[in-house]
Amino acid sequence: MKDAIVAGFALHGWRKDRLVDAFSKIFETAVAPKQASIWLSFDKECDRWWLANGDFTSAGENVLAGTYAIFPVGMSQASIEQTVAALVGEMERKIAKAYSVRLLGYSAENVSKTSELGDL
Repeated sequence: MKDAIVAGFALHGWRKDRLVDAFSKIFETAVAPKQASIWLSFDKECDRWWLANGDFTSAGENVLAGTYAIFPVGMSQASIEQTVAALVGEMERKIAKAYSVRLLGYSAENVSKTSELGDL
């Protein structure tokens, strides 16, 4: 299941860190390219995976605060892909509305830039 989540993020240009269960992607801002991230963890008590603790801070505001997705064990591949796509879409819309990104004057669909700078 974890591999399916990782693959889903990769399809959207988000890279998994080599050492920890975190995903990142670089976005252009008016100041300099900035990294967004979100963490994956397993909750044994409830038998599910969580994506939470997103971070993309602009003008002192973390626009990804409170962003999360839940993946119950046994979730179908199609449901995992849909959940990842919805989460990525939500995160990238929030990033597009961040002050440092809005200063660029780009439309929301032209904001993201796939990271070629390596992992976290």
